[in-house]
Amino acid sequence: MPYIDETFYKDVYKGTPVDADAFPRLLERACDSIDHITNYALVGRDLDSMHQVIQLNFKKAVAAQIEYLSSVGEAVVHGVSGPANVSVGSFSYSEGGNAATPISPAAVSYLKATGFLNGGVTVLG
Repeated sequence: MPYIDETFYKDVYKGTPVDADAFPRLLERACDSIDHITNYALVGRDLDSMHQVIQLNFKKAVAAQIEYLSSVGEAVVHGVSGPANVSVGSFSYSEGGNAATPISPAAVSYLKATGFLNGGVTVLG
């Protein structure tokens, strides 16, 4: 279920421009990712009936995930990223840093304000 639309992404979140043809696909992936890390907290619930702070932060989390997927590549949700270490004969190349995680750090920050990351707490609107 899409929690935001392209207008929210552009006008409220003010995200990095995303190709209009790719937006629906990125939105679907982002919603799936957010549902997964929140343990499907909104399935069967009405986001619009919840407190405005929860609504805004949840929607911004989805927008942040869209922006993240657009910048690091959609394949990250499947655990696919570029090679971190490559060796050919005596030549070796290592990419510093960790492989990209499937969830945007910004999305996680927004979700912290909603209470949806703690599986032991139920957030009521």
